Amino acid sequence: MTWRFEIYETLASTSDFCRERAEAGEKTRLAVLARRQSAARGSRGRTWESGEGNLAFSFLFHAPETASFRSILPYLAGLALYDGLVEAAALSPDECQQLHLKWPNDLLLNSHKMAGILIETGVVSATVCWVVIGIGVNLQKAPTLTERKVVAFSALKPPPEPQLCAESILRAFDKWWNEWQKEGEATLWKAWLKRAHPLGTRLILERHGKRTSGRFAGLDVQGRLLLTQDDGTVTSVVTGDVICE
Repeated sequence: MTWRFEIYETLASTSDFCRERAEAGEKTRLAVLARRQSAARGSRGRTWESGEGNLAFSFLFHAPETASFRSILPYLAGLALYDGLVEAAALSPDECQQLHLKWPNDLLLNSHKMAGILIETGVVSATVCWVVIGIGVNLQKAPTLTERKVVAFSALKPPPEPQLCAESILRAFDKWWNEWQKEGEATLWKAWLKRAHPLGTRLILERHGKRTSGRFAGLDVQGRLLLTQDDGTVTSVVTGDVICE
């Protein structure tokens, strides 16, 4: 089944637009791209600037309403973003080494945030949910932020067109969806780890108003982040905000 693609010059937010369509009963596999967003959103209520030439893209689909499916969503989205961008930009193996996925929903270029993912879900029926995955990529230009370091893909090489990126991301998403259905969730954990920041990377975990420092120790069998704290304690993390030191 193909994706139904809609392109707009300006939207307030592609994710808001898709969510409204989902709540109105929109069918599965709708993809929406905006050349500009006037009120884009990031994760945890943050704003996300989306200037012209950058990727502002969301897609809506229906999925099983299960806790196990919800646990793999960030990994499906992250793999699709990483592999889609690699394909669209025809990155070499050396260039790929400069890209890393950061748990749970960021893509880094040389340790600086380049792209983010926003995932929202709702109820279709007792067994089916709708999912909207919003993806923003600084292709041409990165915003100026005081709280974190950000970068644009153009710092690596001339960026591909936003629509080409979106189409490649959807192909990669379908590929990983099929892999998950055939091989199970462990194949997603393994693939995600290959594209993530290296084991041992210093991380700061922010949750419940507290900060915990440690080193990235991989994922557990349920896909939760493992953080080895400075005192040697290994913490399994379900939710939180992670910063690479």
